[in-house]
Amino acid sequence: MKKYFCFILLMVFCPLVLLAEQTDFGASQEAAPWLKLPVSARTAGMGGAFGAMGEDITSLRVNPAGLVQMDTPQLLLTHNAWFQGVAVEHISVGAPLDPSSGIGLSFDYLDLGTVDAYTVSGNTPVPNGTFNSNGFNVGLGYGLALTRNFDAGVVIKYFQQSIANSSVGGVGGDIGVMVHGFIPRLSLGLAVENIGSDLQATNLPTDVRVALALKTDPFQIHAFNLALDADKALDQAQAAAVGAGLEYWFDQTLALRVGDQVSDDKLGTVFNGLTFGAGVNIGPFQLDYAFMGNGYLGNSNLFSLLVRLDKEAPPQLPVQEVKIVDHINKNIQFSYDSAYLKSEFNEELARLGDILLNRPQDHVVLTGYASREGTAEHNQELSEWRANEVRDRLHSRGVPAEQIISVGRGETSPVLAGETEKLLSPNRRVEIRIIQPRPGKE
Repeated sequence: MKKYFCFILLMVFCPLVLLAEQTDFGASQEAAPWLKLPVSARTAGMGGAFGAMGEDITSLRVNPAGLVQMDTPQLLLTHNAWFQGVAVEHISVGAPLDPSSGIGLSFDYLDLGTVDAYTVSGNTPVPNGTFNSNGFNVGLGYGLALTRNFDAGVVIKYFQQSIANSSVGGVGGDIGVMVHGFIPRLSLGLAVENIGSDLQATNLPTDVRVALALKTDPFQIHAFNLALDADKALDQAQAAAVGAGLEYWFDQTLALRVGDQVSDDKLGTVFNGLTFGAGVNIGPFQLDYAFMGNGYLGNSNLFSLLVRLDKEAPPQLPVQEVKIVDHINKNIQFSYDSAYLKSEFNEELARLGDILLNRPQDHVVLTGYASREGTAEHNQELSEWRANEVRDRLHSRGVPAEQIISVGRGETSPVLAGETEKLLSPNRRVEIRIIQPRPGKE
């Protein structure tokens, strides 16, 4: 009689070791639990809380409704050095099909490494070479904006896992929806992941994910994203696992992240489910790193590269339109401690509105400023009021609200320095910048 001891151990314990939601080691198992591993260092650094974030190709594996919000073709590469020699490699590509839909394709490869094999002779195990264990997953996803504030998406996937000379595969899918825009900067997500038939009498790791994300204006110097997800395994008795994450961006260039995953399995180390991460934007490249504590299973390190590929350079503003914007920037000023814009500027703003209406793929960033008189807190509010005043004038001309971003910078970045009225008045202003192309819905 010939048996592979390690083959049996892998068949029984690998689903338990890799599963991020498993606690009852004797009562339940799930097939292909590695399908639930983080898809990128960014999601991992935020405690896996990404179900309502949208934005990029990462949504393909978290909530496919987020594919709608991709603004450019994208490529994502992730190396996940999980624990105890286990590694997962991920590659995905995606692109917007039009302003209301997007598509993505992903491939994952699981490498469990080389395992020693034994033959049982009597009651004595005898070494009998080695064998490999691995798996892969291929997914195709599509997202569609059903209304202005409601997106939906679906993924179909084929996965296979192999141990020694034995392989088994199956078909599954994910579905998701996302609601946004009813409350500024707030998004809600709902997804059901890994729907499919049993694999060798073992259930797929089917989860229901409920998610919330609150995102500040990305054009602020200091921008924050807060996310909260709750995951409930449909075939498990334990409570839902909760992930929470906070992301900070400095000037759209440097990111710092922290998160926590609260679930019964995150036990046994000082980290107990804590995650940390960082990222940097360099042109079209976003490099991310994350550290995850997996309780008694060990710690993980993830590295990701996200590449945003523009289809073509956006068309430049004609010279005449550039002159209009420059002229407005030099002339739109406010009186002392006032956010009222005099009617004499209506004609110029009407010309700016016409530019934006003729270029619906662009958007305008309105940045308000105040002179250094009064408290910093009051000047911050005053700068926001001034930017909003210009925003409202443009909106009254028919420019869609989602095409306008207004921010306040308080008394920072003065045009002139000094204490006289002549030097202070140019600082009471709103600067106008047209950016191409217009970003996604949020």
